[in-house]
Amino acid sequence: MELVGFLGQIEPPLPPPWLDPAVFLSNLFWVFLRTFTTFVVVFILGLVSLRVVDWITPGVREIQRIKGHPLATALFAAGFFVYLSFGYIASMASPIPVGLETGIVSGPNLSPLVLISYKLVTLLLGVVLSYVFAIIYYRVLAKVEPFGLDLDDVDKEPLAVGVYLFGYLVFLGAVVYVALMLPAA
Repeated sequence: MELVGFLGQIEPPLPPPWLDPAVFLSNLFWVFLRTFTTFVVVFILGLVSLRVVDWITPGVREIQRIKGHPLATALFAAGFFVYLSFGYIASMASPIPVGLETGIVSGPNLSPLVLISYKLVTLLLGVVLSYVFAIIYYRVLAKVEPFGLDLDDVDKEPLAVGVYLFGYLVFLGAVVYVALMLPAA
């Protein structure tokens, strides 16, 4: 009889919070808000980055050189799609806690908007660091032996410029991916 009394006091465990429709929909809202915001920021950063690369490499006229050349333009467009894909995938899979409860155990419970702003600051710093790497790459590659390559030679052929831009956009996409995948807190 005492066993029944003991068993009668056992309460079933509460279901996990993510099974609650309000938590699920809130999480879904924050993921989509984060992804849309990140996509817009990544798109704008990509356009700005093309201008920065144009400034970094004065001997290569990137966009002007590929205009009117279908294969070079296609390579550029493909590179931009790969770049945007890196940003989209990282934004969706990023380890930023989202929803009504952020899941951060130590310290105060931070708003998802604060965490998204942290993530965007990390993204901006990553892109600025990629500009520094691009400057070093462009300046050093032409000066260091045994390379002695003149990257301005790329400007002689539109297809070469398209491949060059494709490579840069993949590099920038990898930087964006890593910046977005870093934990926010």
